[in-house]
Amino acid sequence: MYLNPINPMQLGGVLYVYKGEWDLPSIDFECLRALCLVKFARCPVKIECTNANPLKSGAGKLPYLQIGNQKFVGYGNIKKVLDKEGFRIDAFLSGKEKQLSQAYANWVFSNLHAFYHYFMFGEPNNFDVVRSLYAKRTPFPFNFYYPSTYQKEANDIINVLANFDIYDKIEKHGNESLETTAKKCVNVLSKKLGQKIWFFGDNYSELDAIVYSYLSILSKATIPNNPLHHHIKACTNLVNFINRISKDIFKNEAFNSIKTNKNTSDYLLTPTERKFLESEKRTKIIAGIGAVAAMVSFAAWRGLFSGNRKF
Repeated sequence: MYLNPINPMQLGGVLYVYKGEWDLPSIDFECLRALCLVKFARCPVKIECTNANPLKSGAGKLPYLQIGNQKFVGYGNIKKVLDKEGFRIDAFLSGKEKQLSQAYANWVFSNLHAFYHYFMFGEPNNFDVVRSLYAKRTPFPFNFYYPSTYQKEANDIINVLANFDIYDKIEKHGNESLETTAKKCVNVLSKKLGQKIWFFGDNYSELDAIVYSYLSILSKATIPNNPLHHHIKACTNLVNFINRISKDIFKNEAFNSIKTNKNTSDYLLTPTERKFLESEKRTKIIAGIGAVAAMVSFAAWRGLFSGNRKF
């Protein structure tokens, strides 16, 4: 039951997040957590993912919630304001369940956070793919350097939680222990969920939000090196949990560029993506003209040279 909440929609409440991929509503863990928060708590804010600009948040990050002239950046700040207005994600849990939800959420964080940041931002081959995804969702010209800020932040997290530096030689990366810990965590979560709809039965919780946010990306991201992908896929109940939330709760926000055909793809592209594709086309055209010119010049030079040899 909500306690006299102020309807954020009356103030033009908008949640800004990164656009999704892989049939997910966002490519970003923090954005997914914020999306789960507003959806689970049934907070009637507008979700903006096609024109979201992290530079407009005031802190250079997404997600952020704007209500009137106020901006609340990051999951923690968004949760505080929604809790204050009566939109609580754990509203239907008992006191004991709320404590367990928070304890489990913290435990999942400690077991998956470093793994997520390493294999999304630290693993060199993976980061090439992830950098492109974030770049396409960031306005020009900031898209050239902005994704690297996520890698720097990931390195700080990995330094603290895993005690190694992603900028060191690959042989010094302690990713094996991260993988072992993450797989054990997934096994426990699968056992905890069982055949239930939510981790606490019929009621959603913050634990459901954090598990979905981690595992949906780690099970669906098309990155070259993802040792948790098949492990999650083997846990059928977790796969069903992820797919159900994506299809039922985020059916309007989920996106997959591969399924977008040529007739509709331009309509769904963000302004940044359109500029990127247009610049890419121009680059190819210019490169083609340059190649032709070079070949013509070379052919002319060969002809002139051959002609001179006859005298």
